Parts: sequence; structure tokens; C-alpha cells
Amino acid sequence: MQTESDEFYWRPFSFDFLISNYGLRNKKVLWIFTGWLFFSALLVFVTILLHQINALNLTADDVDILSIVAFNPIYIIGILLLLWFGFEWGFIPVYICTFVATILSGVSVIWATIISLAFVLGLLFFALTYHSFRISYSLRSISSFTVFILISFLAALASSLGSFIWSFFHQFPVADTLLYWKRWWTGTFFQSLIIVSPLLYLLTPRVEKIKSRYFELPAIKKVSIGWIYGSVATIALTLFLFVLSSYILGRSTLNQLIQNRNISSSYEIIGALGAFEIIAWTSFGLIVITATAAIYLLNNWNNTLREEVESRTHDLKESRKKLEQSLKEKDILFKEIQHRVKNNLAQVHGLLELQETMSDDQKISELLKISKSRIRTMSLAHEALYDSEDFSKISFKKYIQKIADITHISFMNNSKELALIYNVEDFSIDMAKAIPLGLMVSEILINAHKHAFTEKNQGSIEITCKVSEPNLTLQIRDNGIGLPADLDIRHNNSLGMILIDNFTRQLKAELDIDSSPNGTGYAFTIPLVSIHGK
Repeated sequence: MQTESDEFYWRPFSFDFLISNYGLRNKKVLWIFTGWLFFSALLVFVTILLHQINALNLTADDVDILSIVAFNPIYIIGILLLLWFGFEWGFIPVYICTFVATILSGVSVIWATIISLAFVLGLLFFALTYHSFRISYSLRSISSFTVFILISFLAALASSLGSFIWSFFHQFPVADTLLYWKRWWTGTFFQSLIIVSPLLYLLTPRVEKIKSRYFELPAIKKVSIGWIYGSVATIALTLFLFVLSSYILGRSTLNQLIQNRNISSSYEIIGALGAFEIIAWTSFGLIVITATAAIYLLNNWNNTLREEVESRTHDLKESRKKLEQSLKEKDILFKEIQHRVKNNLAQVHGLLELQETMSDDQKISELLKISKSRIRTMSLAHEALYDSEDFSKISFKKYIQKIADITHISFMNNSKELALIYNVEDFSIDMAKAIPLGLMVSEILINAHKHAFTEKNQGSIEITCKVSEPNLTLQIRDNGIGLPADLDIRHNNSLGMILIDNFTRQLKAELDIDSSPNGTGYAFTIPLVSIHGK
């Protein structure tokens, strides 16, 4: 029975992954790189031995199946290294070994490079498939094994393109060229089925277990649009290179046949054209398969992207609904808190008012009235906040006017005519700063009502507030009798002046007091940063 533990998806250990996550000085990384380098050197040595026993130079006389299957054992190891560790672990030794083999066979450096790329192209098909599709490479399911057979076939065809360049370079007869091509791709294909697939089935769980024991497996990377374009462009460029190379070598061969004017030249020319036709159809087939896979990947990528966008959009909408609901609940709760604070202060205000009514002592009644005014000032801030849409700031103009109106009503002498004049510029103020500012205004207004008009029957109190960056200017001026000449207002021990002084420091403000027989003025210069609570 197929279990989840039987599925092993391609999670390559790239050089960059190991160096970035562990560093070159890590002992495990040093061991794995040293082992890989030693093994690659051993493969080069084996390649040289195979060349010496002529195992890499099959001719039309070598027809036994064993020779076909054992044609390129380096390619077998390259596939295993690629699937178990990563693309660069497999293609580098395969490329080097193939290059060495072709050089030893007398092929020039340029054409040896192109022939070596044929095997890299074959390995590239494995890497592209297992990176692009979520398919297990352990061959423990029918779908996994089927995909491996298909990719092995495509990789064999891709790598077989090098056989034409090999044959054209050595000027093999057309019959030998075609037979060599057939053996190249069939040998590569059958060795994948007969040798590679059993090794993958038997050893993959063991290899993955060892990898997991010593390293943290990298995450499965998603296929990006840039990666798809880059992969398709790489395959297309490689195929174009093989077709162009075959064309150049084939044309050179045809020219030589025509110049020699051999009796069999027409037959050779027709055969060469047949070889070109095989190259063309093989390349076209690979291009069509690659393009189809790319279109499928792009469509799948677009669908995945659309589904992900729709999923995230749905999640965002759900989160927005929950957030809106949460905000509504918090708004209701906040308003309820402000309402209860206001009610509690109102109850305290009512108790003080009751106590004031029951008191026969004039001084105590006066103190209770002042306390009531202070509590009412704090209550007004909560009331303004309760009525505001912004639960952090309130209107300064409305707040100050309410404080002044209530203080005026509470302390006004009915035998005198006092007018309140407002010249207040409106702005939003943080509630935490509004209460001390309101208490300062209340204390000054109480003093003005109690002491400024003892010898006058009429007068006015003007409140002016202007905002001019970077400060707020607040002035409270009456046209009363002024302060006593012998009174040191800065060192007055009355509670009102103590509160004014403390709140002035709290707001980091500057206070200027001006008094004369024509009235008293308080001028506050307050930094706006203090008002805004920043």
C-alpha cells in the first residue's frame, strides 16, 4: 500500500544552499564536497580506462545488447547524483568525463564541448521535470515509474544528438552514423530502465534518510515564471546549437563527397540527407515537447497564481470582516467605558453638590464648589470623547467653550455683568493632554470670577487660542482689578496655582503672567508636539 513516507520529491542540495546555510568550514559540508571531488576524479579515471579498452568507440560491428547497455556508465551515475543531491552534482562530472572521452577520441575542443553538452541536455530534462512537477522520483508508484520512463526516453533522445556530431566529425559512413545514433539513444534509454530505476527504487529511501540525519532538507521551491522562461530558453538554445553544429559538419561532409566524385557519392548524399532528417525531426520533437511542457507549466502557474490570489483575497475579505466586527465591538466597548467614567464622575459631582448643599460653612462650600468644577472639567473630556468619531482626539474649541460656560454659570455673581469672549481656533487634541489643559483654564477662570471683579459690576473675560507652528498660544485675559501688588503669584501656595504650575510643566509650556489695575492676563506657549501626545 502506498504511504506518504514512500513519496520522495526532488529537493536538491545545491552548492549555494550548503554554503549559505552551513558554510564552507562546516565539517559535514567539507566531507561531502571532498567526497564528491574524489568521486568525480575517480569517474574521470574510469573514463580513461574505458577509452583504452575501446569501450567508448562502438562501430557497426558491435551489436551485442551488453555493449549497448554499458555504453556510458558515467551517465548512470550522473542521473543518480542529480536526483539524490542536485543538478550540479550530476552534470559537472558527466560533462567533464564526456569531454575527456571525446578529446581522447581525437575530437577538437569546440566539438568536444558541444558533444558533452548533449549529456547535460539529457540531465536537464530530468531536472526540469522533477523541479516543475510534484512527482516522486522513488519509483514506488505507477505514476512515478511512468513519468521516469517518459523522461528517460526524452533525455535519451536529447543526449543522442551528440552522436551525429561525433559521427560527422569522424566522417563515419551514413549507415554507421544512423546505427550509432540508434545505439546511443537506445543504450542510454535502456540503461536508465535496467540499471538506474532499480537503484532508485532500492536506495532512495536510504539516501533520503541519511540526508535528513545530517542536513536540514531544503524546502520545495515553487516554479516561478522567470524560471520557466529561462529553462525553455536554455533548451531551445542548446537544441539550436546541435542543429547548427550538425548542419555545419554535414555540409562539410557533403562538399567533400562532391569534390571526391565517388561512384557511391549519390548514395552517401542521400544517406546524409536522411541523417539530417533524423536530426531535424528529433530536434523538432524535443522542441514541441518542451514548448508543450512550458505552456502547461505557464497555464498551471497562472491557475495556481489565480487560485492563490483568490484565496488570499478571500482571506483578506474574511479578515477585514472580522476586523470590522472587532472594531465595532471595541468601539461599543470604548464608548461604554467612556460613558461609565462620565457617569461615575457625574455621581461624584452630585455627591459633592449634595455635600455643598448640606454644609453651613461658607469656606467648605466654596471648596466643594471648586472641586465640583474640577471634576466637571474631567467629565467633559470623557463626554467629548464619547461623542467624537475619533476615539483618541477631541475638538479643543468645543471642549474649552463648555468648560468656560460651566465655570461661568457656577461662579457667576448675579449682581455683576460678566461676558465671555471666545477667539479660539479649533483643532484636535489628544485626550490625555486635554484634561490638564482644561484644568488650567478652569482654575484661571475660577480665580477671575472670584477675585478679578470684586470692585467692578461689569467686565469681560477673553479666551484666545492660535496655532502657529511649532507652538500653540493660549491667552486668558480679564479686565478686572488686577492682582494685588504685594502678591507673588509664582510662589503662591494656593492649590489652584500649584495645579497650574504642575500642568504647565507637564505640557512643557511657558507661562507669562501680566497684571495691572486694568486686568490680568495668562499667556501659555505650548509646543504642538506636547498637545498631540507625540
